[in-house]
Amino acid sequence: MISVHACPLAKLGGRDSGGMNVYVRELARDLGARGIEVDVFTRWREKDDPRIQPLGPNARVIHIASGPLGYWPKINVYEHLDEFTAKLMAEVEEQGRTYDVLHAHYWLSAKVARTLEQRWKIPTVQMFHTLGLVKREVMDEDIDGESDVRIEIEREAVRRSAAVVAASAIELGELRRFYKADPARVAVIPCGVDPEVFHPVRQADAREKLARDQCERLILFVGRIEQIKGIDVLLRAMALLFFRRPDLRSEVCLLVVGGALDPGDEAPETEKILELRRLVHEHRMEANVSFVGSRDQEDLALYYAAADVCAVPSLTESFGLVALEAMACGTPVVGTRVGGLQTVITDGESGLLVPAGDYEALAEAIARVLTDARLRMHLAHGARDRAEHFTWRRVGDRMVELYERVLARPTQELKV
Repeated sequence: MISVHACPLAKLGGRDSGGMNVYVRELARDLGARGIEVDVFTRWREKDDPRIQPLGPNARVIHIASGPLGYWPKINVYEHLDEFTAKLMAEVEEQGRTYDVLHAHYWLSAKVARTLEQRWKIPTVQMFHTLGLVKREVMDEDIDGESDVRIEIEREAVRRSAAVVAASAIELGELRRFYKADPARVAVIPCGVDPEVFHPVRQADAREKLARDQCERLILFVGRIEQIKGIDVLLRAMALLFFRRPDLRSEVCLLVVGGALDPGDEAPETEKILELRRLVHEHRMEANVSFVGSRDQEDLALYYAAADVCAVPSLTESFGLVALEAMACGTPVVGTRVGGLQTVITDGESGLLVPAGDYEALAEAIARVLTDARLRMHLAHGARDRAEHFTWRRVGDRMVELYERVLARPTQELKV
């Protein structure tokens, strides 16, 4: 596996660390548990990380030094891809390893895969996790535009990869619409959730462990602090909610998990977090919004269980792993009607869907869940039932089938 910028062992919720890191980690572990040897090659980012780290039986992470250590924007990581690729090939040659399949994650890894598949004469399975042309449709180009370099690499990967994995039928449609992908070579394989980590816990117990007030109404946001995740839309929805229902101001708290750095971290908060803090101050919500920083999976499960509702206000989302994790914990989700969220959340049954960027609709949906106990219980039951259909074991089953088809007919069209 190639996952250049997303180490599967990275602390989640920070810059460029999120659902993709979880995906690579859980898939690699599942494949390893089946007896399949998996090496995940990723950029060496943290100075204290060992060069090689085990992920589980038969699976390991190998860090490749390319460019300076530390966080770098993706375009700067791109500038060192030739170095990354050369050192990766040297590492493999030195260890005397051979591989049957390349599985590339994201557009940066797609670029590396083009060289490796030619050198090693093996097929590539590509997963993008997010698509540049889809982001261009919803993002402000002046703030966070997607580069032409990224778009061209994605187009080439769609043309040349033996197979492409889409997390939902909607992503398949986007691949066909924007990249003219051959649907015969796209496998729709939804993401999964670990039921041993994410499962229902009594709300009172979860709040006690987190030292939260048992009587407060909790809204939860989990994710990177980026425009595309819609956190600013959520804050505007909160302000509107308090304007319409001033009685809720003394009861409601929004917990923001991710993005904010933990105590002891040397790096400053990102400009986006500072911007959000200014927005919180503008609407006099300091007492209602708490940035709690990155949390590990076990703590995160407690936050889901403690919440009355999990808000997923993304402007675009290839799948929506946060929504699935919340649902597995029995927490109702209010999400946007975009991408894979539309396939994860069944509107009115396992959560509520609202238009992306519509803070008025978001405020109304959150208010419904917070104030209607019967609806909240209905959605909680539906969420748990829905989440049971998504496990990493099922993802592994489907991926192994895809690998076998690719290996059996590497140069022919795949029927997937």
